[in-house]
Amino acid sequence: MLAVGVRGAQWQCELTPWGDVLIDGEIRLRWFVAADDRWYEPARETTIRQRQVSGVPVIETRLKVPGGDAVQRVYGVANFGGVVVVEIYNDSSLPFAVAFDRADISTMRAPSPTGVQGIDLPGDSVVFPVGHHATMRAAFRVGAANKNSGQLKASELEGLPSYEQVERGWLAALQTTSRVDLPELSWSTLLTQKRCEILLGEPQIFDRQTDEVEFVLDIAERVRMGDKAAQWSSDVAVAAEKIIKRCAQNKIVQWDEDRAILAAGMVLDRAGESRGRDDVARVWSRLADTGVSREMSASDKIKFALPSVDRVATSSASPRWND
Repeated sequence: MLAVGVRGAQWQCELTPWGDVLIDGEIRLRWFVAADDRWYEPARETTIRQRQVSGVPVIETRLKVPGGDAVQRVYGVANFGGVVVVEIYNDSSLPFAVAFDRADISTMRAPSPTGVQGIDLPGDSVVFPVGHHATMRAAFRVGAANKNSGQLKASELEGLPSYEQVERGWLAALQTTSRVDLPELSWSTLLTQKRCEILLGEPQIFDRQTDEVEFVLDIAERVRMGDKAAQWSSDVAVAAEKIIKRCAQNKIVQWDEDRAILAAGMVLDRAGESRGRDDVARVWSRLADTGVSREMSASDKIKFALPSVDRVATSSASPRWND
């Protein structure tokens, strides 16, 4: 399932492939469409298509209806302590109605007084007409701070960011990190998705079971995207030490270990730990004198050359990183 949310939030929102909204693993909201010919239940339809807009946590689900599509867009905003916005856009030539299976949501207008007819839904379900090329917006609060909060007023709901603004905000946040030149657009979208997953998730806890390489690379990417490096400097230094010791014992350095040490130096530098940065660089440079080889197998498919702490370049057939 795809996730939406805001950076650093303590709640998790996911969408099923047909657009049901889940909060912390439990279904929070389902949607249904009454088109010109019949009721459509997205979970049972074969014409559902879903994507992440520009690879960021804005999820668009399209349902085929007569004359076009019913389009659902779901995203999270930080306003009011955390809000999930659900927009229904009528991208068809005919009007339709959208129903939600619960009434405890904030909406921009009152539901239809006739209620839901022609489909078996929970008693507190609500239905709204959606005209040709019109948008219906609903939302609900999430997070521990909103447990006892009421619904949003129509003016507050209208003032929430649009999905385009949220999309631009995520892309702007990602542009602060290293630039990557990739040969295929699909790779760039995948990289955007993975970076967003890092920001939506909680940082790893560093302990004995932690993969040191994965931990350092994860923290380094967070730091590049704006997290404060100082809070991670001690754990990153310990992880770097363990990586170096393992490489010395194995007499070989894998490409991801090489990359992790480079990333550790960057984190320590941004944390103001110049002594720790220099210690890591000095010990790492001495590995070559102890007979340790740097091997990058064909199965890795990416060959990294590491000319400096600030730049990582690869061959023309591989990604190029400019930190």
